[in-house]
Amino acid sequence: MLPTIIRTAMRPLELTADLVTGIPALDAQHRDLLALVNEVVYAPEEDVDPDVFTLAVTFLQGYIVYHFAAEEAFMTELGYPQRNLHFDLHGRLQRKVAELAYTVRQAGVSRAIRAEVSLILEDWLVYHIREADREMARFIRGQAVDVLTLRLPCVQSLKNSGAIPADFDDRIAAGVLGKRDVEVSGHPPRA
Repeated sequence: MLPTIIRTAMRPLELTADLVTGIPALDAQHRDLLALVNEVVYAPEEDVDPDVFTLAVTFLQGYIVYHFAAEEAFMTELGYPQRNLHFDLHGRLQRKVAELAYTVRQAGVSRAIRAEVSLILEDWLVYHIREADREMARFIRGQAVDVLTLRLPCVQSLKNSGAIPADFDDRIAAGVLGKRDVEVSGHPPRA
């Protein structure tokens, strides 16, 4: 039997009221990110193909790179005063997810690995959104900007600025397993 902390942590993540930033573009990416974590971690154990799990963790790692680069460009453009601290938090999570992806590639999938991925992602992501991102959102909502029309930078502009690698796979930014269209080239997604 798994310890209680693992059993209680192994539940799907949702963008609950305490995680909503009030900035639709940011909330949409957070919803996608949490859905992706659910895809990676919470599939029924008998349905977990080791190769698919490894690919999903790698995909999650890429989506986090994209999401954080978009957030960081957004914060810089709007002059968020705590952005360097926020960037540091992003760097820590990116390193932790990279370590997890490496561990999964080396050790494969197991109940223990899935529990570790779950606990780390839940701790980091939920805390980060609830605390750091909501604080940033409070600052942005206090500026003279219309949060309903704010858009995170597109993939191509992030590539052009060097915020993400030039060879970044645009499909990663398309949302959780392609379920949502996003701007890739600077033009709105096709209907």
